[in-house]
Amino acid sequence: GTWSSPKAGAMTTRFGRGPVMIVSTGVMLAGVLLTLLANLWVIFAGMLLFSAGFFAAHSVASSWIGPRARRAKGQASSLYLFSYYLGSSIAGTLGGVFWHQYGWNGVGGFIALMLCGALMVGRRLHCRLK
Repeated sequence: GTWSSPKAGAMTTRFGRGPVMIVSTGVMLAGVLLTLLANLWVIFAGMLLFSAGFFAAHSVASSWIGPRARRAKGQASSLYLFSYYLGSSIAGTLGGVFWHQYGWNGVGGFIALMLCGALMVGRRLHCRLK
């Protein structure tokens, strides 16, 4: 048979957006931590996990905008995308600073710290929105 992963929409319907967001962010964290190890196959697996977690988290976060916005849904969606790209620019620039100072371990640590922050925010939002 063929392998297929469950769609983020089906997972959020079954488990809720908050839990899927938290788990997918945790998958990203596990993936980035695996890239800090020396084995090439483990690094590759870490990259796959990180990518899968990222796309699931981003899908859930962007799909959460419409239901959460009481009005001006278009502006809320554009604010999300603006923040997404602004954050990517800032984090990418800071990642370069960490790379220059500490190499890949510094970049991985920086990303891991940001993901820990995202987990804390995600957990708080999930508990608040229950």
